[in-house]
Amino acid sequence: MRNYFGNYTASRQSEPITASVLIFDRSISIGYQDESGANHTARWEMNQLSASVVFSDGESLIRNIGTGEELRIAGKEAATLVKEMQEEMAKPWYRKKSAGYKGRLALFFGGLMLVLALLYFLFVPILSEKIADTVEPETERQLGDAVWEAMQPGITEDTGASRLVNEFFGILNVETEYRIRITVVNENVVNAFALPGGRIVVYSALLDKMQSYPELAALLSHEFTHVNNRHATKSIFRRLGSKVFISLLFGKMGSVTSVLVNHADDLKSLTYSRSLEKEADLDGLAILTNRKIDPQGFTDLFRHLKTAAPESTLPEFLASHPDIDKRIGYIKEMSKQAPVESHAELKAIFEQLKKQ
Repeated sequence: MRNYFGNYTASRQSEPITASVLIFDRSISIGYQDESGANHTARWEMNQLSASVVFSDGESLIRNIGTGEELRIAGKEAATLVKEMQEEMAKPWYRKKSAGYKGRLALFFGGLMLVLALLYFLFVPILSEKIADTVEPETERQLGDAVWEAMQPGITEDTGASRLVNEFFGILNVETEYRIRITVVNENVVNAFALPGGRIVVYSALLDKMQSYPELAALLSHEFTHVNNRHATKSIFRRLGSKVFISLLFGKMGSVTSVLVNHADDLKSLTYSRSLEKEADLDGLAILTNRKIDPQGFTDLFRHLKTAAPESTLPEFLASHPDIDKRIGYIKEMSKQAPVESHAELKAIFEQLKKQ
C-alpha cells in the first residue's frame, strides 16, 4: 500500500478537490470532503483504471474509465505504481510476486504429484499384469483355490455334473502344466469363469443352453486357454492393480491372497481385454480343430446364448469387448475346411450330462 495526496475530480463539470489516496494491490481508495464538509470515500477497482503521466505538468493522471472520475497526483510514481499493479494482476497466479518462492514451490510439487498420480494409475495395473507372468503355477493354484474357498458359502455344487464335465475335458487330452479342475455350480446363472491355477467354474444354467458336445468342447477349451495362458491371473492382477502391486513389491504373496479373497465375488464377473478374449477364442478353436471336433460348436454356442440371454447376463466369454458377430466371423474364417470326425465318447458323456 502507498499513500499520496492529490486532486480528485468527480466529473468534467466539477472542481478539483484535495483528497488522500491509498493505492492497494487491487484497488484505490480516495478520501475527500465535499463543499459542506461531509466526508466521503470512493473506491476504484484496479482493472477499471487508466494511468498516464502528464509530461507538461509532471503529474500522474489516473482515470476511472467507467465513471469518468479523475485523480491528479504530483510526480510519476503513482501512475507507474498503478501500471505495475495492473501488470501484476494480469499474470498467471504462479508468476505473481505475491506467490513468491512458496507459490512456485507449491506449483512444482502440485505438478509432481499430478505426474506421479498419472503414472500410478496408468502403469501400476500394467506392471501388475507383467508381474503375473513371473508367478509360479503352484502359486497360481494356491491363489485360485483360496478365492474359490471364499466363494463357497451359498454355492451348491452339482457333483454328478462336475464329474462328467471333468471326464469330458480329460478325453480332450490337452497338455498343460496346470491341473484343471472343473466345478459345476447348480444355479440359474448363465455364466462360466476361470480362476488362476487351473480351476474352472461352470453354472448349470449355461450347460442347459447347450445343444451339442462341440459346444461344451468350445466352452471348456476357451476357459482352459484363460487358465493356461494366464489370462485369469493377468486380468485379476491388473484389475486389483495397486493392492496387488504393493503386496508384490514387498514380496508378500500372502497379502496378495488376502486381496484376492476379499474381492472373490467380483471375480465371478471378471472380463478380459479384447486381445485376450480373441486369443482364448482362437487357441480354444485350435484345440477343437486339432482333435477334429466340429468348430461349429463355437458359433452355435455364441448364437444360442446371444439369443437366450439378455445382454446383462451374458457369460464373460460373450459379454466381452469383441462384437459377437465379429467373433463368429473370425471363427468361421479360421476354421474353413477343418476336418471333422464324430467323437462317440464325448457325445455319450454330453448326452448323459443333459439327462442329469
